[in-house]
Parts: sequence; C-alpha cells; structure tokens
Amino acid sequence: MKAEPLQIRDKRFLINRLIQQAPKSTLVREFFKNADENAALAPADMRRIDIYPVVIDGVRKLAFWNTGVGMDDQELKQATDLSSSINKQMALDGNFGIGAKVSGLTMSPEGIRYRSCKNGIVNEVTIGFDESEGTYVRFPVELPDGSSDTVYDVTDTVKEEGKDVSHDWTEVVLYGESESHDTIAKPLGKSKSVERSYIATQIFRRFARFSSGAEVRIDTAMTKGGGKDETGKRRQLKTLEDVVGKLPHDERVPCPNNEIAIHYIHDPKKENYSHSLSALANPATASTTFCAVVHKGERYDFKTKKAWSAVAPNFGIPFGSKVLTVEIEIPDSMALPNQYREGLTWPDDRSPLVAEDFADYVRELMPEWVKEVIRSESPQSDDNLDDLQSDLQKLLDEFRVPTVTLKPARTASATPTESNDEGVDTSVTADLEADFGEESDDSENSEADAEKGARRAKDQKVRKAPDGAKASKSAMALERVPEIKILTDPEEISEKNLKGRAGRYYKDAQTLFINGLYSAADRMSAELEPLLRNDGEAELVRAAVTKASQRFMAFRVGKSTCYAISKRLSDDWSGDDLDRATSPESLSMAADDYKQSIAAAKKWAKEYIKKADVPDEEAA
Repeated sequence: MKAEPLQIRDKRFLINRLIQQAPKSTLVREFFKNADENAALAPADMRRIDIYPVVIDGVRKLAFWNTGVGMDDQELKQATDLSSSINKQMALDGNFGIGAKVSGLTMSPEGIRYRSCKNGIVNEVTIGFDESEGTYVRFPVELPDGSSDTVYDVTDTVKEEGKDVSHDWTEVVLYGESESHDTIAKPLGKSKSVERSYIATQIFRRFARFSSGAEVRIDTAMTKGGGKDETGKRRQLKTLEDVVGKLPHDERVPCPNNEIAIHYIHDPKKENYSHSLSALANPATASTTFCAVVHKGERYDFKTKKAWSAVAPNFGIPFGSKVLTVEIEIPDSMALPNQYREGLTWPDDRSPLVAEDFADYVRELMPEWVKEVIRSESPQSDDNLDDLQSDLQKLLDEFRVPTVTLKPARTASATPTESNDEGVDTSVTADLEADFGEESDDSENSEADAEKGARRAKDQKVRKAPDGAKASKSAMALERVPEIKILTDPEEISEKNLKGRAGRYYKDAQTLFINGLYSAADRMSAELEPLLRNDGEAELVRAAVTKASQRFMAFRVGKSTCYAISKRLSDDWSGDDLDRATSPESLSMAADDYKQSIAAAKKWAKEYIKKADVPDEEAA
C-alpha cells in the first residue's frame, strides 16, 4: 500500500481563516505584482499596467489593468480558485497562487471582478463573500436567456464601453466592503483614510524595479500634485532606479566576501521646495529617503521618515537620514518570504530577516562621500565634549571591559584593537573628577591653589619605554565609551524618539544621543541661575547654566551607560537585562537625579562665565 496524501476535511473553515487573517497592507503589492508578471509576457512594445477608477452605480472602484496573456472562460474560472495561477510557476520561493485573492477578499468581501480578453473574447467572473453560504464564492449571475453561470462572456458590453479587444489584457476591480465603498479614496477599508497618492507610493516603495520594458501609468486623480479631481488622464510611475541618475550621488558597494551589496543614495530636497529631488523627478508619487532590504526586486522592512531616523544611527548615520537612502541588496537564496509576503525570513530557522541584521555592512562599506554628507548634516555646535568623554572613559576603564568586536576608529591616531577576554566585574577605584578637570572657584583658596598649580606645572621626568614597546594587549582591547551627541533641535529630538526621554543608546554604533531639552536639564537650570545671577551679564549667565545643565545631564546618563556596559562581565546579567539597563527609560531616571551635580555644574558655569568675560576685560 502506498502512502496517502493528507487531505483537508473542513475546506470552508481553512479558506475563511486564511482570508480573514490576511493583512490588508499587502493588497497593493499583490495586485500590482500579478499585473507586472503578466505584462512581462506581452510583446516588448505592449507591456503596460494601468491603475484607475471604475465607476459602478456612481461609486468609484479601484481597478488594475495590464496587457499580457489573456484567459478564456475555463482559465479564468481556474485562476479564481485559491492556490491556483495561470501562466506562472508556483513555488514557496516564488508565486504562491493565493496572495492577491486572499488579501483582496480580506478588504473587498463585497466582490472582486475579473475581466480578461483573450483572442478578442472577454470573459468576466466576480468572487466575494456570500453570507448565505458563509464562505467565499464565485457569484452566479442570471443571463438574458434565463440561464445562470459564474463565468460569462461580456465582449459586447466591453466594446460598448469603448475598450480595445484587439489584444489580450486583464482587468481586476475591487468593490470593497459594500456597494457604497469608494475603494479609490479608501483602498484599505471604509474606516481608514489614506493620502491621495497612496497606491502610487506603495508601489514605488515596494518595488525596486518593474519587469523589463513595463510602463506603469496611474490615473491623475490618484497621484500627488495637480489634478486632484481630474480623471481620465494618467501619469507614468517610475522606480527609484529610473530617476537615480538625476540625483547628486549614488554608489552600489559590493561586499567582498559574499553577494550582498549596499546601495547608498544621496537624495536631498531641492532648494526652495519641500520635496526631494527623486519626488520631483517622479511626479506620480511622494518619494522620501528610506532604508530597506531588497530581495528579488522587492523591498522589505521598509523604514522611512521617523522610523528611518530613529534607527539610522545603528547603520552609522547619526544625522542625514532625511537626505540619505540605503538599500541592502541580498541574493535570492539568502531569504524566503513569509506566508503573506509582509516580510522575509531566514531559510534555516524561519526567523524574521530585517534590515538591522545588515547594519554592520552598511557601516563598514560606507564610502567617504556618504560620511561627508553625514558630517554636513550634523548640527553645528561650539561645545567640545572631549573632556566629558575622557572622564567617562576613565570610569569604564576601571572595569576593564573587553571589546566585543573590532570597531572603526574615531580618529586617525587611534590604535587598532584586538578582541580580548580579560576583564573584571567590579570597579577598581580611579581618581575620577566629575567637573571635567576645571579649577576650583573657591576664592579664599585661589592663591594657594595657584601656588600648588605652579609647583605642579614643573617639568616631570619622563620615563621612556624601550624601542619596540607598545601598549599591552588588555589596554588596547578595552571597550570604548559611546560618542555623545547632545540634541537641542525639537525636530531632531522627535526623530530620535527622545521626546520625554533623556537619552537613547545605540550599542552597535556606539553612539549616545542626549535630549538637551529634557525636563531635568530645565530644573537644574532653574536652580543654578539664581546662584550665578551676580557673576555676569544675564544672557551670558543663562547660556552658561543651560550648557552646564546639559553637559552634566549627559555625564550622568553617560555614567549610567558605562555601568550598564560593565555588566557584560557578570554571568547573572542576560542580554535582555543589559538592554533594559540602557533603555531610554532607565537613562532618564539617571538624568533625573540632578541634585548630585549641582555643585560641580555651578563650578563649571562660573569658569565658563569668567572665560567669556575675559575679552571684554582685556578690551577695557
């Protein structure tokens, strides 16, 4: 007896669940992909995809139309079954045969109408949810001769509408949730409004390329710009690859060890315009910078605007996400799409594959011109935080925490490091001054301090190491403190998801962003200003206490981060524990304890005021 294939006992339940659990977000992708694949089968000069409204009983319905190989009545009937496709090969890493129908019926239970022209004959069928049957069906219609069928000839009807039947084509119309549902204005459901160019934008974002020679046109009423209520005219939709030549700079950098490539694109806004250069070159859609994984010509884990800005530091882009796009191009064999093609999975364990899995590649392969763009987009500041970071480094060095991996040097004079497993999970006391090395402001001791300072300033005997000596392995391999960046622009603070938070630590990029407008800094400033009111001109005093409050808040947050990093050496702390210890919420609580820093901040602010007043005194 040979093996028996497994059967499905309750097909209705399986079909209903498959459809009702499907995401609506993939609807545009699925219908466009079907149209694009079919258009590719047409002659080279006939590969067209049109997206436009069809008015049914006075209500606009979304339609996808494409050239290619048409379907006769039997093929059309077969094509509307689940897990069934015509003229395409089905495979787990290719076409599933369920995507468009499943995501379409999720949003459009009222019906999806298919029309296909083959050899001059146009057939039609409509699928949707039948309440009396309690499942999804092909709806039967009553024909003029009194008979009924689910697939029927509408050639004469189509000719009366003025459509060409001299070549093959297929049209799909989405009826939505009800007869009154305008699926042009609300393609994802009656309760969810979207921007006018939603369809065009979703296609532009998802598809890195279209089939060779395919021309995509979208009705003017469904694109950005002029013609909001104008229909019947169409604008061509292009891919980013089509317009990248009009941008200032782009470069595709292959990884030398595998087939991965990183595509860096500089896409700034045109002067005196609110749109990016790519958007101006592609008027059918709203184009913004983004980061995404590209697999088989489609983008996954797409991040743009605030989502891109929030994670960009992990990719080595602390600033400039508004003008830089990063595409991570991976080989076909590296990933598989998940069931509904919302995302990618790793083939070995089916865990999600996301853009941040490749952040190291983006940082390490980054060309110099991209780094220059990042530098030009970084906020200008006269603050030098080297002394602050130096003191934090002393603190972290107490624990002798080894580096996890080799990290890019921040300065040209930096010494390359090697991985090292030496370290201690308890602090070795170091002489750490929280005032960043400034001199005391105690006037009664100033003369004595000056004498001591003069004595300390005498030349000391320097002992030279023998030729060929170098720093010990453990000293070179110690973990470095994160680079601290204090943000004071409300927009930048919002983009980094720092509103109401004191700091955010990006461990992979070794960067610590500080919210300079955090409430603890304001409270500290309010306490410091009265104490320094008589030390200088009012505006100078306010500037000094503001800078002092921000710097010492950064120091407290930095100390908390260093202590958390040191817990890597403890067997009792897991990776999740470390992440929680450096979460924005934990760092905010460290920032809130500003009372401990009042004396040191006052001292620093006094020195700042004195130095700022020196030129005026000399001029007098």
